[in-house]
Amino acid sequence: MQFIVYCRVYFRESWRTKSLVIVIWLLDLCHSALVASALWDSIIASDSGLDTLDTIPWSIGPAIELTAMITFIVQSFFAYRIYILQNKKLTVVIPIVVLSLARLVMTSITMSEMLRLQSYSAFFQRFSWIFTLGLSLSTLVDIMITTFMCYFFRRNRPTFTDTIRIIDALTFWTIQNGSMTSTATIATLICWKVMPQNLIFLGLHFIVAKLHANSLLATTSVSMPESKSGTESSTLLQTIDPCQSSFWRTLSTHLNLRPYNRNSRCSLMLASRQLKAGHQRGNLVQVNVEVETDSGADDNPV
Repeated sequence: MQFIVYCRVYFRESWRTKSLVIVIWLLDLCHSALVASALWDSIIASDSGLDTLDTIPWSIGPAIELTAMITFIVQSFFAYRIYILQNKKLTVVIPIVVLSLARLVMTSITMSEMLRLQSYSAFFQRFSWIFTLGLSLSTLVDIMITTFMCYFFRRNRPTFTDTIRIIDALTFWTIQNGSMTSTATIATLICWKVMPQNLIFLGLHFIVAKLHANSLLATTSVSMPESKSGTESSTLLQTIDPCQSSFWRTLSTHLNLRPYNRNSRCSLMLASRQLKAGHQRGNLVQVNVEVETDSGADDNPV
């Protein structure tokens, strides 16, 4: 449903963003099909004997692999956002991508061993450390992404009120997305180490893929395209001068904000219901903010 709404409302996004959303949607669709197949084989198609509960259905391994693939793509997407916010420096991005890739490798080993052993008890005895390492790396990467994005948002936090609200809202969204994914992964890790026999960890692990996919859609749905009638809905216009400020240039790139010219000023659109500040839905609000900058301050990295 979210994908259909995205295609209908945000059809003017760049082809790269739309391609990324389509890939995530297809992977998530395949993931749901594999989870449904695993439930069918484990609950309906299998016998009621206790011996069958230890058998790993063939679709469990590929479902875990798709979870890692979705997580890797989403984490790489946020790593690119950090790369933009850091003024295109790789000091933070490289560790994030390397750790996320290592998690994907650990999951690939997990899938191959599950397909080979076809037994939860045998896998837990021989290769539990691989699955544990993969979950730990995923949690670490989520925490790193949330921490660094909040840091770069807050480091150059402006002093005027209207822009502070935008930065605070972006920080809140970042913490919200990161806390949901990392909490689900930590819960999966705890259940895997404490009670692997009841398979609760699998249900939580499959939820992780859905949370990462939703966090990507929430981020790509920040900007609202102009409707056919020429009006904007749920949009807060920030008119900022001068346009050459590196902070606003980086911020607009991070948010996929669409610029348009009005009175030779740099106008940025930001769709946010949280930022309407009590205004009625559908009304267009324009806030003019005068910014005083030094000649050398614009080149500082965000």
